[in-house]
Amino acid sequence: MYSISRWLGTCVVAGWLCMTSWAATAAQWPERSLHFITTSAAGSPLDTMMRALAKELGEILGQTIVVENRPGGTGAVGMNMALNAPADGYTVVSATGSTSFLMAEKGSRFHPSDFIFLRALQTEPSSVAVRKDSPFHSMKDLVEALKRQPDKVNIGGFATAGFHQYVLYRLEQKAGFKSTWVPYQGGNQALLALMGGHLDAAVITPSTAMAQIRSGDVRLLGISSESRSEFFPDIPTFVEQGYDVVETLWRGVMVVKGTPPDVTAKLVRALEDVEKRPSWQAFMRENMQDRLPLPQPELQKFVEKEVADRRQFLMTLQK
Repeated sequence: MYSISRWLGTCVVAGWLCMTSWAATAAQWPERSLHFITTSAAGSPLDTMMRALAKELGEILGQTIVVENRPGGTGAVGMNMALNAPADGYTVVSATGSTSFLMAEKGSRFHPSDFIFLRALQTEPSSVAVRKDSPFHSMKDLVEALKRQPDKVNIGGFATAGFHQYVLYRLEQKAGFKSTWVPYQGGNQALLALMGGHLDAAVITPSTAMAQIRSGDVRLLGISSESRSEFFPDIPTFVEQGYDVVETLWRGVMVVKGTPPDVTAKLVRALEDVEKRPSWQAFMRENMQDRLPLPQPELQKFVEKEVADRRQFLMTLQK
């Protein structure tokens, strides 16, 4: 009986020490620079967001934030790196709608419960892009070509079984055509393939090709938003053109499970402060981005549901 009491006492003391340590860590955090892991290539919209966020958040927290690109495996490389880092709030990793696809894969070692999704800072639709000299001037033109000779039309974008392929899959369902998806490590690589003539059409976020759209070198045939975008008022939606496909891609940040709650709360408050800054709001307008203002608990539930929905799509691909 004495040994049991002593053991229980030891457990209580250990728990108290752990809580005290967490509280002390949270009170002092951040004492040093933070590490941002970006799960896409340099120059991508996600990379651009993470670097802008690092500057704004660093100013608010009074610390330097080092940004490191770790592309590969639709985010798996960077996420694995984050999981192997201490859960202390000093390592923050990017999260996107593509993260949900990775977590939805059969046998995936990543699950929504492995991470705390802090904030979804951006959201934008997908689009179908072609070169200025393309014979396709509408989604109808592209769809008819894919129906006639699907093996003669090369179409691709970022990742295998990711957000943009899902958008193409939905278009296939609604328009009644088949295609072969050509995957790339990033949206900017897909854009380069399009400009180089290796793709006839690319399914990308509009921000990926902003400079080329503005110069007229790239044309958008349609976008996947519910209504016309304020940033692209002349581009018809897929819905307008007869294809009931509405999908948007979000971008945000997360930390690993086990990060002290007080540290997580500090990060969330700092991210909310970033969104209030005129400089951040100007950045969002310049990059043609909308917001997805979900509180942290709601974002966590949103991702869990999204993962479940995407799993259904992936099961279809495997049939």
